[in-house]
Amino acid sequence: TSRSRTPRPGMSKAHKRPRDGAARPAGARDSASKKARRKAKSAGGGARDEKRAPGDGSRPVEPPSAKIPSRPPPSYRLSTCDTDEASAASVLRPGDDEYEPCVRRAYAGFHVDPPESLPRETHDAAAGAFESMRAAGLFHRDVLAAGNVVSPTFVRRVLVGDRGMTYHYQKLRIFAHSWHDDDLKTRETTNESRDSSHLSPLRVVRELNETLKKRSARVLRQTRSPPNASSKSDGSCDFNVTLINLMDAKAAALKSDVPLKDESRYGMGPTSVSWHSDSSLQPHSTVAVYHVLFDETDSKRTNSCDDQSWHVALRTLDGRTPALRVPLPSESTYYMLRDFNAYHHHAVIAGNTRRYSSTHRVAVVEKDTFDYIKRVCVDAVRVLPELKTMAESARRKGRGEGAKNVDFSRLARLTQTVGDAHRETEFQWLRMFWLQGEEHAQAHSHYWRGKIEELTQAWDAMELGLRWVLECLRFCADASTPSLTPPTRNYDLALYVLTAVAEAREAYFKRASSAAYAKLPETQKPVRRPAFTETSPLPENLRPVVAALGSDRKS
Repeated sequence: TSRSRTPRPGMSKAHKRPRDGAARPAGARDSASKKARRKAKSAGGGARDEKRAPGDGSRPVEPPSAKIPSRPPPSYRLSTCDTDEASAASVLRPGDDEYEPCVRRAYAGFHVDPPESLPRETHDAAAGAFESMRAAGLFHRDVLAAGNVVSPTFVRRVLVGDRGMTYHYQKLRIFAHSWHDDDLKTRETTNESRDSSHLSPLRVVRELNETLKKRSARVLRQTRSPPNASSKSDGSCDFNVTLINLMDAKAAALKSDVPLKDESRYGMGPTSVSWHSDSSLQPHSTVAVYHVLFDETDSKRTNSCDDQSWHVALRTLDGRTPALRVPLPSESTYYMLRDFNAYHHHAVIAGNTRRYSSTHRVAVVEKDTFDYIKRVCVDAVRVLPELKTMAESARRKGRGEGAKNVDFSRLARLTQTVGDAHRETEFQWLRMFWLQGEEHAQAHSHYWRGKIEELTQAWDAMELGLRWVLECLRFCADASTPSLTPPTRNYDLALYVLTAVAEAREAYFKRASSAAYAKLPETQKPVRRPAFTETSPLPENLRPVVAALGSDRKS
């Protein structure tokens, strides 16, 4: 039987039902190119997102902006190499004879700031904030998926940024802690963090972000070629998130549950982050990476001159230019300016100390914020009273006669509107949130937990809306006049919507049962939500519903 309550146009007024139950993991069906599958084999994370298939409610990755002209950088062949292949297989380091000319020609857009480029108080505050966030348990491994490969990252991570921001990479949506909030239960600081003791670590990260925005703008101005070139090609450096990585020292990381893998292309040794280019960024935007090193045993920062064991590796995609391997002293910052990320890959070669790297970026916002998905839900919930009226009218008139009161063209449009919003909400938001475990949900109790409950209420109402669609079709199916029976298009749309959800749930459950999650603590394993009960409008397993609807279509 259908519910009597009519959902209202506001999400907070949507139908509620109890949601208890233990986890069911997430992972919608996505298509993956062969290239993306190859990248997925490295668990370091960060490979460019492949296009996401519409079956899980997502959308393709935004195409490059046509407003900013761009082309690959010129290649560089080492003078000592007789072939392009030999040149491409080589690695240059600072101090090598051809390092500087190679960087100027093929790696324009890569810039390194020494520690003294930022004030001492900025270094002290940032180091204290990172240690406080570690003490609060905010860092965890992401479990990524591409193709049929599901694997945890070598590093532990946390996303911090503007309120309501998320970041989507390799079929995982991660949710930002707002750097405007004081939502950490633990706010311990190191003795070195004298200037940040009165601030939430998240607010300290925001101050670091503001500092790097200003510094990035200055570096962009200083590196224009020619110097009087227009700023239009610079792209944005208005960073709205930072993905902060916590990397163990090489010796400890090699013994961990997720041991590092060697970089095989150039023989550079164990990598904490494998070859990749950053995804889900606004076109031609700058990425700024600040890092600080700590001794593994006593939590003291290392002297920037003492430890240069951590390196960033860079390579082009032209099959001719040698790769670079650049040491990174503690408290240094490197930048990938303009369109550098579009034409180069980078990797992080593990060092001998513990490392924090704060990677500040301009993430896409079109479909990756809470405000966006809330609008989607509100628009869908707004049409549910109309669906309810159609279903009640069809039922009240008796089998077949209700067809006279149903506008099937309108019903088709409403089916698609509600179906698309329902699928996107479930697989791109709700299941993505609970896929990351109860500990993740608790860490986000200040902001995201309540927002996810709002979305769950809206999704629940949309489940009821889809039930009303099925009731319309069922009660109108036996009309005495053939012209009044539901058109084939209505059946096809309903079948598409329900089949897409059924397939996405199956893919999600398969992902959640992956052995990759066995390596995680129990509190970080997927939670089976949204939960289903006997009073749910539709069953969790939609295959029988799809089969029955298919039979109705044929009869």
